[in-house]
Amino acid sequence: MGSLRNSLGVFADTYRYLKISKNLEDHLEELKVLWAKTLVNRMRIELEIVGRPSTENSVLFLGNHISYLDIPLMMSFVPRISFVAKDELRGWPIIGEAARKANTVFVKRENGGSRRNAREAVLKALAKGNRIVIFPSGTTSLDESKPWRRGAFEIAAEADCWVQPFRLSYNPLRSVAYIDDDFFPVHVYKFFGLSKINARIEFHEPVKVTEVIQDCERWQEWCRQAVLI
Repeated sequence: MGSLRNSLGVFADTYRYLKISKNLEDHLEELKVLWAKTLVNRMRIELEIVGRPSTENSVLFLGNHISYLDIPLMMSFVPRISFVAKDELRGWPIIGEAARKANTVFVKRENGGSRRNAREAVLKALAKGNRIVIFPSGTTSLDESKPWRRGAFEIAAEADCWVQPFRLSYNPLRSVAYIDDDFFPVHVYKFFGLSKINARIEFHEPVKVTEVIQDCERWQEWCRQAVLI
């Protein structure tokens, strides 16, 4: 019963913060952090942080993507961030509305027009000083074996903005990872059956993109090493 209560609690917590946000539009950033910390605490996560996230404006945070948990985990520790996410997330009950409220940039990965629009949206957001998280893999995986998309690095080069690479790891890894044919409600239910989750976020020092292809490959390989640590 504990797993069911907690898995339903994820949606209840998210819905509660959405209702609060309607009357506190000027405090959305604080509410985003409170929501994320509430979920991380509910999920009994012991978080280890290596390095420090940049506090500068106009930063692209680029890293590996293992689970939907990556988003509240990052949001709980890194202030003033928004995400670029797959368009399917937009239609998720409650979670999709929360993502829209958090200024998520949605992308249809197979749609060239959507990718161009997302690119322009990210460039405009960076020009305004926003801080954006992009998972260059475009999807969740255990080992980042699929070549990263270069779009985020092209954006960084065009905007001449700082990039802060980060890498995530979990234990137990497969139980947290949301991949293949995992079904969200079932995955969340099993997730809360775990006694404890260890999570680790490592932040590299901010860098500039000078060679799009080489930098993309370099930082993908750096992130791949996270599951070997």
